[in-house]
Amino acid sequence: MRASQPAEWDKARVVLLCQPSTETLFAILETNSANFLYPFDLKKAIEEHRNYRRKLEEFGAKVYDVREMLINKCDDPGNLRRLREFALNSVKYAFEGISDEDREQLLSNLRRTIDVLSPEVLADIIILRPIINIRYNPRALDPTTRFLSSYCLDPANNLYFMRDGMLTTKEGVVIGNFTLDVRKIENDIVELALRQMGIEPIYRVREPGHAEGGDFMPAGDFVLQGVGLLSDEDGVKQMLDNGVYGNVEVALVRDPTPGMEEMHLDTYFNFLGSKLALLSEDRMIEGREPSVEIFEPVAEERVSYRRKGKMTLKKYLEEKGFEIFKITVEEQRNFAPNFLLLEEKRIIGVKQAGESFEERLKEYGVKADLLDFSALTGGYGGPHCMSQVILRE
Repeated sequence: MRASQPAEWDKARVVLLCQPSTETLFAILETNSANFLYPFDLKKAIEEHRNYRRKLEEFGAKVYDVREMLINKCDDPGNLRRLREFALNSVKYAFEGISDEDREQLLSNLRRTIDVLSPEVLADIIILRPIINIRYNPRALDPTTRFLSSYCLDPANNLYFMRDGMLTTKEGVVIGNFTLDVRKIENDIVELALRQMGIEPIYRVREPGHAEGGDFMPAGDFVLQGVGLLSDEDGVKQMLDNGVYGNVEVALVRDPTPGMEEMHLDTYFNFLGSKLALLSEDRMIEGREPSVEIFEPVAEERVSYRRKGKMTLKKYLEEKGFEIFKITVEEQRNFAPNFLLLEEKRIIGVKQAGESFEERLKEYGVKADLLDFSALTGGYGGPHCMSQVILRE
């Protein structure tokens, strides 16, 4: 399978999702450790997510869940071996007063256990990431009661936001590097899932750089690359230096007031089509308006970029021929910008953005399926954050 995304308005062919499950529950139980906005019911979130997937499939997109990707082609010994190795490394044993000999016996038993588990169970282990604390049992009766264990999890609890762990340019997939510790394991999981599908990433951002998919927007002969709270200068420089964007102009969109409420570019901006762009009204006023630093590709054996100029985001878009679809701050806070563009002027968005937003979309000729995401947005994102399009044509 190939991965390429030349422009947000090209037809979405292959979309990656991750249905929330048990791992999400632990974030709901303590939202302030998980970068979640508010508590929500997991059952309702699953129903909303299934409806989202159904709409994508009705449109004609091929949809893969990350769990489906992890277990893909496990009749291939190489894929199964890679899955087992990752699952083994996802289990942590914490020993309390256990001798070296017994530690080796316990770890050997763990390896035997991993070898008998099905791919589906291995995928659960990878996402739930169990930690088992083991000590001797002073009241042991036989070898099967020799130890006492307690169990913890360190789950990938934000994994249903598939946008942020990677970004897809026209050249292929780039694995990012999360800023928040609670999300870092997701980079490893999505890289494994892609490899299970036969997709080799073209680059991976490394420390001290950080980059997240919600800050990237491809637009044909140019791309917008956000630089702010969660995608930083070093991460973006790594991507520029390695030519991941291809032979296109790169516009670095710098947020003058970075904050969690607008953590990524796609929280206040999005494309509605090849000549129509949505922008929050407060991002067009002095002090809040992002600046754009423009880099043009240099024709060399390997793609490189040189600085061309600088202007405001609004002016840059207008010079590219885009009409601005303005939204209110209230609509922004209700996730209006965080829709997924399926093709030219056709979106799946958030119902809670409001009736006025829906009516104005119609006036601009935008076909919109605005769905109930009232539970899922409790995790701090909408349908754009929840999906990663890896193929557009």
